Amino acid sequence: MTSLRSAPQVSASTTFSDYAVTTATRLLGSAGVDVDQGIRALRRMLSPWGARRIGTRPGWHSDVCADGSPIEFSAAFSREGLQVRALVEALPDRSDPSSAQKAARALTRGLTRDFGAADDRLAEVSDLFLPDEDPTGFAMMHAAALTPTGGPEFKVYLNPNANAGTSGIERTRAALDRLGFTKAWTAVREYAARGFDLDRIVYFGLDLTDGPESRVKVYFRHYDASPAELDARMEISLQHEAGFLGAFCRQLTGSDSEVRAQPLVSNLTFTAAGGDQPVSATLYVPLWLHSASDRTVRDRVSSVMRELGLPVGSYRTLLNQMARRPLSSGRGIHTYASARVQHGRPRLTTYWSPELYDRYPPARYQRG
Repeated sequence: MTSLRSAPQVSASTTFSDYAVTTATRLLGSAGVDVDQGIRALRRMLSPWGARRIGTRPGWHSDVCADGSPIEFSAAFSREGLQVRALVEALPDRSDPSSAQKAARALTRGLTRDFGAADDRLAEVSDLFLPDEDPTGFAMMHAAALTPTGGPEFKVYLNPNANAGTSGIERTRAALDRLGFTKAWTAVREYAARGFDLDRIVYFGLDLTDGPESRVKVYFRHYDASPAELDARMEISLQHEAGFLGAFCRQLTGSDSEVRAQPLVSNLTFTAAGGDQPVSATLYVPLWLHSASDRTVRDRVSSVMRELGLPVGSYRTLLNQMARRPLSSGRGIHTYASARVQHGRPRLTTYWSPELYDRYPPARYQRG
C-alpha cells in the first residue's frame, strides 16, 4: 500500500492534467486497471483545458465537486469486481454558459471520434439541454468508467435547468419522450410525490453506448427527506431491497432524521430492456458536512462495507492514493457515497474530490 506521504502535492502552478494523470495512474495501478488505456481516455477528457494551471480559486466554479474542482474520481465496489471512474466538466475559455456549451460539445465530439462513444441519443435531446438562448448553469459533465477488463465506457450528465425558457420538469419529460420512454414519466411523477420543489430534478444522465442495457437516468435532490421515507419510495424500482438504503444513509450520516445540512440525491434508471419501470434506484449520501473529518467518514464507510461483504482493503488502498494530507485534517475528500442493490447484490461507490481549492467546502444546493 502506498503511504499518504507519497501522494503528489499540488500547488497553484500545477496543471489540471498533471494532477489528474498522476492521481489516475496511482488509482488505476492499485485497482489493476490498464493504466495506459485509462490515461489515454483521461487525457482526451482533459484536452485542451487540462494544460491550464489550477490556481488558488476556481475560475469556473464547477458542479463536479463541492469546492468547485472540475475533476472527481470515484470507485465502485461489488462482489463481482472493482470499477474506477473519472468525472470532469470541461472548463470553458470564458466564464459564461455559452462558452461552457462549446467546450462540452467539443469534448463529446472527441470521445466519439477517438473512442467510438455513441452520441446518437445525446443528439436527440441536445437542443433541449444545450439551448442557444440565455443558457444558465453548467452545460454537461462527462464521465469514464474503467475496469480491469474491457475499454472505457463514457456517460454524460446534462442540466435540466439549462435556461429559464423551459422548466426542468418540462425538459426532462420531453427528453424521456424523445428517447422512447414516454410512459416512464408516470414513475418519475410518482417518485416525486411530494412535488418537484422538494424532490427537485437536477441531472439527466445518458450512457454513450448502444444496446438495450444502455441507461437513461433522472437525478433528484431531496429536501427535508428522511432516509426511511426515501427508502420506501425507492420500492418503485425493480431491484430495490426494502430497508437497505435507509440503513445505509443512517450509518454514514449518523442520523435517523431528515438530512438537512446537505440534501440527499437519488436517481431512477431506465433501460430499453426494462421498459417504463425503473430497473434500479440509487441513493447518494452527501458526506462532507456530516462528519468532523475524512477519517470519520473512512471508518463509517469501512464499517458499512464489512457488513455488506465488500472489499474494505481495496477501498482504503484507493483512498490512500487520493489523499494528499492526513484524513483527520479536513473533511472535503469524501463527497458522496452511493449504494444500490443490483440483481440482489449490493454495490457501493465512493466519490472523492481532489480538494484543489478547499478541504472544508461549504454547503451547496440549499433550497431556495
